[in-house]
Amino acid sequence: MDVLTTDAVNARMEALGFKQIKILRKVGSGGDSMAGRDPNNKRFGLGFSTSREMVLLMEKLERGEVINPATSKEMIELMKREQARYAIGRSLADVPLASKYGALDRLRSAIGILYSKKGRIAMAITCDDMPEVNWSVDNPAYLLISELSRILTDGLAMKN
Repeated sequence: MDVLTTDAVNARMEALGFKQIKILRKVGSGGDSMAGRDPNNKRFGLGFSTSREMVLLMEKLERGEVINPATSKEMIELMKREQARYAIGRSLADVPLASKYGALDRLRSAIGILYSKKGRIAMAITCDDMPEVNWSVDNPAYLLISELSRILTDGLAMKN
């Protein structure tokens, strides 16, 4: 972020068609983006996104359309090396997965592509405003995201 700047990252995301994925400020303070200086965005902390746009981003990565095909593939390969399956794919250990998790005190979020036998399934699921702070791997939000990812995978597999 020191080299690229938050505004340059936000401009790139907009150029890719993502209007609802924004970095507001760097971790550890400083580096506020223009969007981060907007008083209406203060409630979002470091940034915000929508599940819809995160799924579209995963699809663009999978198709090699984010930077270039080689860089997009490298990003997906990095995501495939994620070792913790706390949420998406937690109960689907035999299904290959490229994923990324995010957590704040009362929020859990996960994005990923499950490479099922019936095809690829991109998903993004966020649980916000949880009633209590719980940093365990058995956080109720992680368990819910896990169950939802299983239901989606099973349901979509039946459609093919």
